Amino acid sequence: MSDDFDLDYVGMLARAVPQGPDQGDDTAVFATGVVRDIDTVKRRARVALRGGETWLPAIAARYKIGAPVRVLLDPTAGRPILVAGPVDVRPPALLGQVISGPTGGYLTVLVEGTQYTLPAPMGAYTVGASAWAMTDDWGAPFIVIGPSSEIAPGAILPPPPAGGSVVNATATIGPQSTGTYRSSFGSWDTWGNDIHGGVADIYQGEGYGSGPLIGLACYGDQVVNLGAVGIQKMTLTAVRNGSGSGGALTVQGAPHGSRPAGAPSSSGSTATAPAVGAGTATAVDLPSDVCEAFRTGSTKGLTAVGAAYAGFGGTTVPGSFVLSIQYTRNA
Repeated sequence: MSDDFDLDYVGMLARAVPQGPDQGDDTAVFATGVVRDIDTVKRRARVALRGGETWLPAIAARYKIGAPVRVLLDPTAGRPILVAGPVDVRPPALLGQVISGPTGGYLTVLVEGTQYTLPAPMGAYTVGASAWAMTDDWGAPFIVIGPSSEIAPGAILPPPPAGGSVVNATATIGPQSTGTYRSSFGSWDTWGNDIHGGVADIYQGEGYGSGPLIGLACYGDQVVNLGAVGIQKMTLTAVRNGSGSGGALTVQGAPHGSRPAGAPSSSGSTATAPAVGAGTATAVDLPSDVCEAFRTGSTKGLTAVGAAYAGFGGTTVPGSFVLSIQYTRNA
């Protein structure tokens, strides 16, 4: 048998035998996760992805804790192998509040809730006022580049005229109960109860003969019990289950601290999170009127009211439908 014949035979065999994923396989090479922590020494990031959390090698980028990131997947096994950068490009400079200084050419500034003592080579700075801080390749402030007249996000507020004082605080609150109301049946727990997260999952829209679906997450009195005098930011993080084709989650405030007997009601502004694939987290900041309603207690839950069919994890999925809150309270 000739060498040429051997090569021809090997070539025909390669063409006849599948050499990669099947046509129906999910060959996506990127997924979207949420960054939980950054380790700049080991050049890695802890990421919430597909209902769990894991440390992965990370490309140097200006990451923000709690913000979505792109995760590279192994094209054959589908497992996460690398954090390839943030979804949204962060600015190279962040606005902070001057806490003390300048002393010996250094300022102490509060940036995104963390204090940094940084070199400040130029500018007239005032304690309590704002300053711009340049960030390094990983998003950490490393030098102050000038004062600003803008109010920094999360700035420590001055004492109120009555002589009291307020302080900044943060809280992470998970739902106490979750589920989906199926309008065509006029009942709860009749959709998706034997797949994914079961009756605790939160669905919206209509698909696969379901009829209209309204998901509900109830937080009880957890938010109003914070005693907040103001809520600066409230971010919802949710994790897609394996149902549907990736409809974007849309939520609205609800008065229910626990599941009602009938259909859930809702009011106020809506907020829509970016559409993501199965097992991936998505996040959205809630509108100011919804934040205020949570603060006063007139809103105690969130309904999933999006028109596009999609399912999300509830109480059985860690990190899903969790509220991250930045607020002020009396000292």
